[in-house]
Amino acid sequence: MSMVGVGLLYERIWRAAVGLLATIGVLAALVFVAPATNLAVFLVAAFTIGAVCLSVGLGRDLPNTDLLRVVPRGAVIGGLCVISVCGYAAAIGLRTLTLLLLVVGVSPPVVGWLRAGSADRPARTERRQPIKLPKASKRLVPRRAEPRHQDEDWPMPKYLTAVVRSVGELSDEELCLAWRRSFTQLERTTSADRRQAMADVRRAYLDELERRHPESFASWLASNPRAAGDPARFFTHRADH
Repeated sequence: MSMVGVGLLYERIWRAAVGLLATIGVLAALVFVAPATNLAVFLVAAFTIGAVCLSVGLGRDLPNTDLLRVVPRGAVIGGLCVISVCGYAAAIGLRTLTLLLLVVGVSPPVVGWLRAGSADRPARTERRQPIKLPKASKRLVPRRAEPRHQDEDWPMPKYLTAVVRSVGELSDEELCLAWRRSFTQLERTTSADRRQAMADVRRAYLDELERRHPESFASWLASNPRAAGDPARFFTHRADH
């Protein structure tokens, strides 16, 4: 099994374990905590976490359809998690803190960050080629995922070749959507090779946008865009995305 497959399997196991622990915590809250307190805690937590999810979604320029899906789900899950923590606190006291630290310490993001850090240390001695992009667009592609030549130690993945070949067939709207989605894919990727490949895909999207609309591309860069932002308003005529 590849490292990507192992990472996905680990994430599923972690989610299942956290879901089981959260269910036990909610049951403990129903037993040890008064119903009125549970309701108040849930409402306050759901409202607060929902507001945070909304702010993050707006900051990432998510479409309205995604906001309507993400915000309520985040509010409900967050409220239940807070009730679960209250249940554990009522049942086992300060040992709840140890349980929370354990859950966070073995979470996929933390494990992936630790693995990525250890994998990057020996790679820092490699000779890298500079990114040939406008200065304002360098931060749109992660620095540690700089391009490699085809004759270096690993070949370009087949799916990357297919993406670069077909990028010219995308409409402007589809190209902007692919750019936004590629950021999420890059953030979820833990393998160094896959991160490099996704960075090259994002670079191909940038090159295509600049080739099609050089003036709009320059205006987009001048707006100090975020790597996860939506460039559609510069390249398409739709008012709502």
